[in-house]
Amino acid sequence: MTPRRIIVHAGFHKTGTTTVQTHLRENGRFIWPKSALVLPGRTRGRAALMAVRYSRLGAPALLEAFADDLHATLSGLDVGQSRKVLISDENLAGRMPGRDGQMAYGATPALMAAAEDVIHRVFGDQAEVIFHFSTRDPESWLRSTYRHNLRTSRLTMDQDAYLDTYRNAADLRAVAENVAGAVKGRVQIRDVSGLDGPEGLSAPLIDLLELPGHLRRGLKPLPPQNIGPDDHILDDLLRLNRSDLSDDDVQAAKVKLMKDGGAS
Repeated sequence: MTPRRIIVHAGFHKTGTTTVQTHLRENGRFIWPKSALVLPGRTRGRAALMAVRYSRLGAPALLEAFADDLHATLSGLDVGQSRKVLISDENLAGRMPGRDGQMAYGATPALMAAAEDVIHRVFGDQAEVIFHFSTRDPESWLRSTYRHNLRTSRLTMDQDAYLDTYRNAADLRAVAENVAGAVKGRVQIRDVSGLDGPEGLSAPLIDLLELPGHLRRGLKPLPPQNIGPDDHILDDLLRLNRSDLSDDDVQAAKVKLMKDGGAS
């Protein structure tokens, strides 16, 4: 019997992961016959939360909690005899660099090694584990994380200070290569540039799912999701973060800014 394939798409943040997850979810009826999907709705309050906490604090107990929660999630899947499993949640790689002082993806290799151990405990030692990491140009990625963190937190650094502080976090390929040194399974690294076909950023994962033609042809394209703020409102967002307004008032003002044409 062909070993069951388990695909782990754990990042990285700001490489189109929300777009991919939405595409997978919206096309679930074409994917379900061949693969179970484990998307953030199943992981955010459990394994992914523990991954974020572990990346911040490094406590061994948090890594154990991550493994326990992932084991509970995967053990509850209906996978039949041969269906693949695709797990996609960028928070499984840990906290996004630049958020609340998170410096880099230093915890990701340990998290992926723990995930691989859980997968083999649930699905057997013969399971084929493939880790897929999406990457992008370091400079554009770093600027994208700045826009995202400026919008979603009370970040008070200006862009130049942020880029200088977190530049070492931007080599996503190096992080994925470090994962390859920590796990036994295959690590696939794909830059998102050029993934502009009908399946968009999902194409490398759809390839790994090996969907038959009649199912793959049914997949419907979707527009990009989780779009960041335009450059022209960054100063306004920074002023709000530095203001004396309450968190609720700042969030309401940010929502209005984005709604009035501040996203692209």
